[in-house]
Amino acid sequence: PVPDVLNGLIIDVDDMLKVIDNIINADTPSKRINIPGMDPKRADIIIGGAMILEYFFTKLKLKKILISPYALREGIVFDTMQKIKDIQEFNHLSHLRYETVLSLCRKYQVEMPHAEHVKQTALQIFDELKQFHKLGNYERELLEASAMLHDCGYIISHDQHHKHSYYLITHSDMPGFTNDEAEVLANIARYHRKSHPKKKHPEFMALSDYKQDVVRVLAGILRLGEGIDRRRQQYVKSIDTKVRANELFIKIFPKDASDAADIEIWGARRRAELLEEALAIKVNID
Repeated sequence: PVPDVLNGLIIDVDDMLKVIDNIINADTPSKRINIPGMDPKRADIIIGGAMILEYFFTKLKLKKILISPYALREGIVFDTMQKIKDIQEFNHLSHLRYETVLSLCRKYQVEMPHAEHVKQTALQIFDELKQFHKLGNYERELLEASAMLHDCGYIISHDQHHKHSYYLITHSDMPGFTNDEAEVLANIARYHRKSHPKKKHPEFMALSDYKQDVVRVLAGILRLGEGIDRRRQQYVKSIDTKVRANELFIKIFPKDASDAADIEIWGARRRAELLEEALAIKVNID
């Protein structure tokens, strides 16, 4: 008997092969319609699917199969719901994407204390500037990933490592990310230092206008996070961010109150221009 709920049903492959034989032996759609359980709408096309299943059953030497009534569209819905849940509950990348980023960090020997420090600083600045950039959780997630990976190019060379980061991100297997998302991540990482995005940069110009704007804003924020850990020693314990009119004020607090954060302030100030240009604001750091 066929159960009311098929999800989780286990069927012997030998039984399935017998059913496939019945389908193939019924050599016309009118004969296949009479097979018990046959969906009349599929009677004319079911042979193709049956033969594909038979091929996999025999080549893989399967003994049993586990039935799921769900298909690709349900998977997309569940994946989207999980991403929203992860962002709302944990305020960071969905599980698969987060594991992908961590895997690449390990593979390319990213200096994790620095990457984590830059990430937290950048996300705080992103949240403070919502009224200006008007970006959401999706773009915040891209900033988080790019902050973790922005220095992965060091494994190739310190010189031009930002360009090496772009290359590694775009040429890495990134489960959970689309190719377009990887391209945006790579561009954000590429512009965390040195030159601003320019029309003569083909990889940047290949992006849509919206994605170019996203890269400018997120790379501008990432530059500030990088500058605030200029010595890569996490001298800064925390920052205080405030917005007044069209100005962002960042107050830097060192771990040891007796220490000066002059280098971090200098590093952040010299990296503020891209964000100022992208959002038409003034950034003040002390």
